[in-house]
Amino acid sequence: MKVLLLTTHLEPGGIPIYVAGLAKGLKDQGYSVVVVSAGGWLEGRLQREGITHYTVPCRTSSELNPRLWLEVFPRLLRIIRAEKPDLMHAHTRIMQVQAWACSKITGVPFLTTCHGLYQFRLGRRFFRCWGRAVMAISGATMHRLVEQYRLAPPHQVTLVVNGVDVDRLCEPVSPEDVRRFREAHGLTGSPIIGCIGRLSPVKGLDDLLKAAQRLLEQFPKLQVLLVGDGPSREELIRLAYELKEADRVVICHALEDIRVPMSLMQVFVAPALEEGFGLSIVEAMAAGVPVVTTRSGGPGEIVEDGQSGFLVEPRDVEGIARAVSTLLQDAGLRGRFAAAGQQRARGRYDMKRVVQEVEQVYAQVVP
Repeated sequence: MKVLLLTTHLEPGGIPIYVAGLAKGLKDQGYSVVVVSAGGWLEGRLQREGITHYTVPCRTSSELNPRLWLEVFPRLLRIIRAEKPDLMHAHTRIMQVQAWACSKITGVPFLTTCHGLYQFRLGRRFFRCWGRAVMAISGATMHRLVEQYRLAPPHQVTLVVNGVDVDRLCEPVSPEDVRRFREAHGLTGSPIIGCIGRLSPVKGLDDLLKAAQRLLEQFPKLQVLLVGDGPSREELIRLAYELKEADRVVICHALEDIRVPMSLMQVFVAPALEEGFGLSIVEAMAAGVPVVTTRSGGPGEIVEDGQSGFLVEPRDVEGIARAVSTLLQDAGLRGRFAAAGQQRARGRYDMKRVVQEVEQVYAQVVP
């Protein structure tokens, strides 16, 4: 079977990482896989795996953008006619709508994966474009999609929980790479806590900096490491100065390989306000880093409170500080959480399992 995977871009982030991982997993299972996006860092990963990628200028937030219909849509039709896929699999709203339009003309069936906690919009209700099947990446996402906003009928939606390449994240990193990263970013303190992901308001990273301020009295050499890019970058830098912890906060740009910064963290803190899944949380668990996160949707399903991590309420800065302090003071507890997290990541969130479940949905659409 030939599958066309459609996403908006391939810069580091939850959806692009998922698409790249799924493309590799499907190829390993004997599928012919083609990816279409606006491109990005993860193109290199696809190239190394021998997966065909087409670049189209589809990076926009509106499905009504004229460029989509005047330029992207005709190019997609040409790609479909050249590649002759059996199935299209869309991963963002923009590409859902494009897949729907292409399917109307070419007859190639399509399905979608819902990656986030969609907000209610009339366009989604009356112009749904879900295709023949929908996959939701978490129970929270499925609830929002089916029960809360009724954007998709229950019989059409399947829960396929997100996953990561656990084997790769478990691989040890080079001590020399760690040393160079430390030196390049001035990471001389200890302990180090941090987060990896998009720097956006919904991630609640301002609460992490506020919690760190409370922890400095107890851990005066503590440093906070944030890895990522996004609209909150300047605001987080400003807040670090306001809290008089600018010399304790390091923000570095997004990386394709997050194993080095992850290996430096004693505790991974993901204080999201709302999250459809929380891929970086699973990455931290797979890498053996104990996690503190919030009951904000997907994260509350990933972490078992008191067993594989700590859960607090969103915006509970004191709760975040207490949970992190507890872990930093108890190396044995950190070790137990790390082992339990790795076991849970391997058993429930491995990309091999995701691929198998996606195949089952494909078989329903294209017998």
